Parts: sequence; structure tokens; C-alpha cells
Amino acid sequence: MHWADISDDTHGFSLLNDCKYGYDAKGNVLRLSLLRSPEWPDPHADEGTHDFTYSLYPHGANWREAHTIQRGYELNYQLFAEEAAKHQGKLPATHSFLQVQPDNVVVTAMKKAEDDDSIILRFYEWAGKAADVKMQLPPGAISAAETDLMERPLANLALHDNVVTVATKPYEIKTVKVRFKNK
Repeated sequence: MHWADISDDTHGFSLLNDCKYGYDAKGNVLRLSLLRSPEWPDPHADEGTHDFTYSLYPHGANWREAHTIQRGYELNYQLFAEEAAKHQGKLPATHSFLQVQPDNVVVTAMKKAEDDDSIILRFYEWAGKAADVKMQLPPGAISAAETDLMERPLANLALHDNVVTVATKPYEIKTVKVRFKNK
């Protein structure tokens, strides 16, 4: 878990971090344990320099409406840009490889498939709301299928104008395999 929160329906406070899991809350106090300092099994555990990042996120409404989970992912999975030398290319100056709606889903993986050159997209619904998740894919997608976590096909998905829609239950993890035209 990348965050903890104390909130009610009108306001709250989230504590985000990049590597610690020891949260506790009592009353209106939210704490994050940075070091454990155990004596067993290693009396020298936690010695030395430690680096970690945390962020304070006060918000209106409850943690769901404040999108605390997205703020936790943004802190932990920052986008890095790399400058390239000027060159001829096929993509426009700005380009999105993937757009996902609604905002109660988080994409947790985009990778090459294990058994071919397809792309695997994995996401989950975090707010407890059923949704028809729409994924806007890059041009060239020719087929999409829902798979299990081992990337075994479960059902073909309709693909219209590079958009695939996936019926998703509350808190459900989904995996979609997308095949593109060979270039």
C-alpha cells in the first residue's frame, strides 16, 4: 500500500510514501513507521543510511473522491522523459499510447506478451464501482482478448475505432491482450 488516509465525507488527510508499509492510526493521528530497529534475527537491521519519500495530501471529501490512490501511484511511478536527438518519425509532436476511462481504474502493467508480440494491459477497479472500462488504443490494433493473469485467453473483445470496452466488476483485476498489425 502506497498510502494511508484519515477522512470523513467532507475532508481528510492522506499520507503517501514510496517504500514503507508500517502505518497506524489512532483518533486523528496518522503515523508512518520509518524504521523498525529489530534485534532479532538481525541485530544490525536498519543500520546505515535510508532513503525514502513521503508526501502529505490534505483533501476535500473522502479518499475515493479525492483520488488518493492515483496520488499514491503518481508518487511511486513517476513518468521519466528522455530527450532524443531530432529525427524523422511517424508520430506527431504529442501522442498518447493509451487512454483509459473512467477514472476509477488504474493501469498497473503495459508489457509485451510472453508468447508473441502482442501487448498486455493490466488494470484494476479501485473504488468499488462496476464500470465499462474504455481503452483507447494506438492505431493499428487488430484484435483484443480478455485473458487470465497467466495470459491465457478467456474471451474475445470487440474492437471499434481502436477502442475496446471491458465490463469490470468492483475491485476486479482485468488483463487484456492486444494484437497489432505487423509492420
